[in-house]
Amino acid sequence: MNPGFRTIKKVKTDMIHLRDPFIFPYPKEQKYYLFGTTFADGCGDKDPVFEVFVSENLEDWEGPYVAFQPPKGFWGVRHYWAPEVFEIDGRFYMFATFKGGIGEHRGTGILVADHPAGPYFPHSEGPVTPNDWECLDGTYYEDKSGERWMIFCHEWTQIFEGRIKAIRLSNDLKSSVGDPIEILNAAEMPWIRHFGDPRIEKIGYLTDAPFMYEAKNGELVMLWSSYSVPNYGDVGLGGYTVAVARTKSGEMTGKWVHDEKLLLDRNAGHSSLFRTLDEQLYICTHYPDTPHGSERPLFIKVEESENGIIIAK
Repeated sequence: MNPGFRTIKKVKTDMIHLRDPFIFPYPKEQKYYLFGTTFADGCGDKDPVFEVFVSENLEDWEGPYVAFQPPKGFWGVRHYWAPEVFEIDGRFYMFATFKGGIGEHRGTGILVADHPAGPYFPHSEGPVTPNDWECLDGTYYEDKSGERWMIFCHEWTQIFEGRIKAIRLSNDLKSSVGDPIEILNAAEMPWIRHFGDPRIEKIGYLTDAPFMYEAKNGELVMLWSSYSVPNYGDVGLGGYTVAVARTKSGEMTGKWVHDEKLLLDRNAGHSSLFRTLDEQLYICTHYPDTPHGSERPLFIKVEESENGIIIAK
């Protein structure tokens, strides 16, 4: 693993400040690799990077190491957000958000490495999401027929009503194929509230963090995040939350329905699912979402019921 300019330390989970956490379990080494949004915009003379922490027990970590150091001339110049790592065809692919230069949109590109901790190198030719769309939080899913997909958010900052869409990928994961299909329009959710950013004088319905999971009952389940109205969820926080969409056919192109009950409504979100080395299913999220600077990774045990995923008691 590659050390960067930051000091490598041994830390507990609640000492790690990052957003958008993602756990990659690696049974071959009996280790976990933790990625997330950390040094997203650089600082001073230091360029933005993606970092990684390593653990054997999900409690004691070492890092941060540098997983991706952008090469000179790389298309992404800031907003290094939400890296997710998948093992595909014997190599490790990182799906990550980047913002291009002046006049260029934010999008998700694909990096590749020979080890889950990196070093990662550019794989796709720029963003895989549409060049004229403002996008983020691309994730990966391979369906039952072997079709490869990127699922991503079309940003509220461009279209007001944030959307989540899916686009087919070429088999070599270097580009997209065909036109995107729509999974959801955030404005149609009964629990959602406007999200505002006074810095750009805009409000809209935000979509974040799609993550796909094939449930035991055959459904294709998608987790995603936005902001809920007060007094909707189990504790009525009205904060950053995790919602569930599903298609009973198990197909990306199936009819998507949306759970009325939120999975999390505790000022926590941007979640993914992973199985521990002993096969226990967990949700990986950051908590709290605000105030900024206080976000930490949080791992919550979950179970599958007949109707989907529930938080374990």
